[in-house]
Amino acid sequence: MRFSQPATARQINRLRVLNLVLAEGQLSRADIARILDLNKPSTSEIVESLIAEHLLEEQGKTITTNGRRPTALSLNSSASLVLGVDIASHTTSFSLSDLKGNILRFERLPNPPQPSPKEHGQQIIRTCMKLVKLAKSPVSGIVVSIAGIIDEEQQTLLSHDYWSWKNVPLAKAIEVNTKIPTIMVNNVEAMVVAERWFASEKENSFFFVNWAEHINAALVDGTTIKAQGSRFGHLPLASTGLCRCGNIGCLETLASGWALGERHQGTGVKQLAQSTDKLVVEDLRSACQAMAMALIAASSITGCRKILLAGGISNLDDSYLGIVQSFFKEHAHHQLSQISIVRSGLSEQSAVLGSVAVALDRWVFQRSLLETMSRLQ
Repeated sequence: MRFSQPATARQINRLRVLNLVLAEGQLSRADIARILDLNKPSTSEIVESLIAEHLLEEQGKTITTNGRRPTALSLNSSASLVLGVDIASHTTSFSLSDLKGNILRFERLPNPPQPSPKEHGQQIIRTCMKLVKLAKSPVSGIVVSIAGIIDEEQQTLLSHDYWSWKNVPLAKAIEVNTKIPTIMVNNVEAMVVAERWFASEKENSFFFVNWAEHINAALVDGTTIKAQGSRFGHLPLASTGLCRCGNIGCLETLASGWALGERHQGTGVKQLAQSTDKLVVEDLRSACQAMAMALIAASSITGCRKILLAGGISNLDDSYLGIVQSFFKEHAHHQLSQISIVRSGLSEQSAVLGSVAVALDRWVFQRSLLETMSRLQ
């Protein structure tokens, strides 16, 4: 890549080196220069600066068949930490992570059915302050993922998808109290970033669905993730069934965790999946078919090449995923029937790791920036 400003080029190459070492594990200076097509003086300068920042560390001499033995370099994963906060439907999770995404400390708070932004926000701030204080390395940044619409500065929740929260400057409040840079992101957007960081998702264009207590989605096209304002869970599919949004027959009334629980005396979906009751089995089957119908509509409109399912319901027994796949293939247009429908590679960790992935990208590795610049070349 070529850049007009030398300072910008040095910063970009610094990020390229850092991301390369993260991906490869151990490399010598000569390896880095060769792989990234950098000259040796520039490579040495970047490496020395990263060592001075304690982000890279030398691991001793590598084994070679001849010549001088080069020094191996690796990422110092404990040099800096990030804190991810995931505000889900029933719980708020806190994950203090190192630079490789290893969770060093984890805490979880229960959410009231309709939490007060002030009271619950104060609990979140106190827990963030506690974890920052307990951290044995500097915390580079904090990311809060939540279902809702975030302002452009990523400081304020403008509206929550399911609660009455409006104009809540939670990120700003956390930052003021912890003295750590903090932003907010849409939860589904964060989950997509986690797929790319920790599950090595390589597909350029796909439709992502968080199938859990509620249902929401994102359309992914290259580095663009469109999740805010998605109403995929409220796609009308039936003529009956009152949704929590006030409409009739939404996808959520047929296939969401809350709807399934309401129809079966509050039983959780995991417990329902273990039931042999014919009515329960048929209801879960109908939920899978409803999801497949919604996915047919989404793929017809978006032209996506792949569908990725995450969230608790997507992780049920393979037979339920099979119902979604077979119904989709049977009823979709023949040009869509070859679209693959797969589960998230992160299983139950997709939501928790989402805010961690965004934090690592935002404050340390800036991989999304490198990908964007690469596409512009």
